[in-house]
Order: sequence, then C-alpha cells, then structure tokens
Amino acid sequence: MAESEASGVVGRLRAVSVSMAGTVMSLNPQPGMWAATGTAIAYAPTLSELRAPVAGGENIEFNEHGCSARTVVTDDTGALLLPTTSKTAARVLDVERAEADELPVVSTAVRRRPTLAEQAQSEEKHGWAETTRHGFKAMWKFITTPTGFVMVIYGLNIVAWGAMLFFLLLGAAPAMNHPSKDAVDSPRKKWLEVDSQILNALFCVTGFGLAPWRFRDLWWLFEARIRHNRYAMRRLSEQNKSWFRPPAWYSSQEDAAESGDEEEKKKKKRVVTFTGAVAPPTKLWKLSFVVWMMILNTLFQAVLSGMMWGYNRITRPSWATGTFIGLGCGVSLLAGLMMWWEGRKVKKIEGPIVKVVEAPKLETTSGT
Repeated sequence: MAESEASGVVGRLRAVSVSMAGTVMSLNPQPGMWAATGTAIAYAPTLSELRAPVAGGENIEFNEHGCSARTVVTDDTGALLLPTTSKTAARVLDVERAEADELPVVSTAVRRRPTLAEQAQSEEKHGWAETTRHGFKAMWKFITTPTGFVMVIYGLNIVAWGAMLFFLLLGAAPAMNHPSKDAVDSPRKKWLEVDSQILNALFCVTGFGLAPWRFRDLWWLFEARIRHNRYAMRRLSEQNKSWFRPPAWYSSQEDAAESGDEEEKKKKKRVVTFTGAVAPPTKLWKLSFVVWMMILNTLFQAVLSGMMWGYNRITRPSWATGTFIGLGCGVSLLAGLMMWWEGRKVKKIEGPIVKVVEAPKLETTSGT
C-alpha cells in the first residue's frame, strides 16, 4: 500500500514537472538584449505618430515586448474600428449600408471597408508642446512593459559598469595607481577584476538564462529548413513576429489545405494589420543568421566564463577577457541590427502592431 502511494506521488510530481517544463519552453522571450533593443527601436513611435490626434499621441501603446501597438475594437458586423473614432466610423458604415440597401443590385462586388490607417487620417496635428508630452507618456508606457523595464535596468547596469571599466583602463583615477599603475596589488587592478566579473555575470544572465530557448529555436530552424515542418515554422514565426514573415511555402493556403493543418489555416485568416497590407516573406537566411548569432553568443559566453572563473586575475591571459567580451557582444549586436533593419521594413508596410479587443455594441445614428 505504501509503495503504491509513493509511486502515485512520484507520478504526479513527474507529470507536474513535465507540464511546467512544457509551459516554460512554450514561452517566447526576446532572444537577447540587443535583439529586444533592435525590435523596440524598429517599432518606436515616429514624430508623425506622436503628432497624430487619432492613431497616435495618447493612443500609442506597447505590447509585452516593448513594440508600439494600437488597440482596436470590433463592431457588431466584425469591422475593425479605432476606439477614438468608433462612433464616427460606425455611423459611416450605417450610412453605407443604408445606401447599399436602397440601390439596385448590379454587382456582386463587396464594398471595401476603410483600413485602420484610413480611419486615422486627419489634417489636424498636435502642437509641439503636446507632442513632447505625448513622447514622455509613450516613454513611460514603454518602461512599464515587462521587456521595457528589464531593458532599462539591465542597460543601465551595463552602461554604468562598462563606463567604469573604460575609465579604469584609461587610468582616469590616479588615486588608484598605488604603488604604481600596473602593480598587481594596486586598487586599480583589483577594481578592474571586480568590474570585469560583474560584467561577466550580467552577460551570463542573457547568455545562459536564454540558452534553452535559443537551442529550441535552433532545433525548430533545422526542422523548418530541412523538413519544411509547418509546426516549427509557425513557432519560429510567432517567436520573431515583430520582424519576420514566413516563406511562401508556409503561407500558401493550398499547402495548408493539403497538409490538413486547420490551425495554420485559421491563423492565416486572422491576419490583421494597421494599413491592411501584409509584408512580403522574409528571406530564410536572415532568420538563420539571427538564430546562429544567438547560439554563438551563448558559446562565446561559456568560454568567457571559463576564463573568468577558471583563472584568477594574475594567471588569466591578458587577451582573454577583452577578446571574448568583444566576440560575444559583437554577434549579439549583429543579430539585433538584423532584427531592427527587418522590423522597420515590416512596420513601414503594416504599420504598428494591432491588438484586437471585443467592445460593447456601438451606438448608431438611430440611437443618438
């Protein structure tokens, strides 16, 4: 009896651990600090957006990854409307429906509904004082997002300790050069070691902390590129949706129908963009480049950590620290630049990210 109860407890614990591991691995965190910075800059509000009274200004929001977004609502017909113009747009749609009912049916063509960008068009612009206020509000909204908060805290630490290391290397603190600048027991040499170890620890947060998701993406990349695995491509597209658009073989409705993948077909029908346009597929080598740069960042960080923890400050090779810090930061920076470049191209075509929410039934002209 005791053995059966023990095996039952072990089985439940194993099921819980497997479930928790699956939940964690299904998350889509940003793959690195420079990656998060690149996409955030790519989607940062422009001056024209800050001055726009309808779709900009105080209506600028940010998603959990720090990318600018706009919230839209749906009316009783499923039309997408900006909340600030929902009543006006609803009246326009009511008039169009009434006119369509009165006119004889001469064509089966469907009347095109205005896009969100067309709804937001206005000749009015906010003044510079109000635009500046909106800019600070947008900055605060960004900082209060999960990614934005982590980016600010992490970035400030990197800048502060990095600047201190830079000035110590220049010998900008003569009081620390006792008995001499290059003496092993001088305060300058000791603080160089402390500073380097702190920076190494900060780099370990991303290099090792995000390693499970980076190697998960590498496996999905192999599956998508070699076997054309639709599930793997969908997960990679979700992970990199701020800058990556899947290839034609994935986006094809015919291919999805042949594969019987109903989830993919439903997701394609739900594509909603601010401008109504969809960016073309991104070249797959760019996705491979970003994934491999993240893997190299983790590998270089492993070598750097081995150097920092396996040697003391006296026996460690003088070239090791600078070399692997430079390599680790360099590959991560290249990935961030790629994501920024592609992200800005996607935003130019599709506009800011759209968050669709359901809204109560809108008032019409008959009710006002």
